[in-house]
Amino acid sequence: MTAKPRPHSPGGGDGGDPPPPRRRTHGSADGGDAGNIAAAQAKVTAKAQEGRAGTAARASSGGGASPVTGPAAKIPLRPPNAGRHNLNSVKLKSRSDDKNTIVLPGTDVPGDLADISAGRGAWDPQTNTYEVNGRRYGVESTGTTFPVDGPGFVNLNRSEYKVLKNLIGADGDIGAAREALRRDPSVSDADWTRALDVFQHHKSYRGGA
Repeated sequence: MTAKPRPHSPGGGDGGDPPPPRRRTHGSADGGDAGNIAAAQAKVTAKAQEGRAGTAARASSGGGASPVTGPAAKIPLRPPNAGRHNLNSVKLKSRSDDKNTIVLPGTDVPGDLADISAGRGAWDPQTNTYEVNGRRYGVESTGTTFPVDGPGFVNLNRSEYKVLKNLIGADGDIGAAREALRRDPSVSDADWTRALDVFQHHKSYRGGA
């Protein structure tokens, strides 16, 4: 008696087609550059939160780090001079240079320096700067860092920085600051526009122009 063939059983190990793969969905991110300082400031907090989350994930997985190179391999890194660079710490008598970089509130500088010291920053010996989380830092011989450029950093020239310091020194009284600089030939209307754009993020800003 001839044995009958076994019936085909779906899903068994008989060479049937596998189930179709699950379709993945991908979110989209807004990678557009901020059109002005106000828009850049609005993104600083979100970027800082993303950076901290990414750093924590890398630390937990043990990945993302490389051997530390540059000055951070030899000396501890120190934060930038707050009285010169941090917006809410700048004073009327803060030192001015031809180029002055302001750190906007909410920018995670301590997190950046921790990432650099953990080997997650890129050292560029040509410019003597570290790049981390989209920002660049220079390092002095003492280990003190200073901001160069990137999200959350704003570069001001000497006249723009002078206006900003006077606005801070006047405790947000824009009229008093304008009167103090009314006869200063080194200050232009463009300098006021730029400085006011930054000053809007200062703790003493009361509104107005």
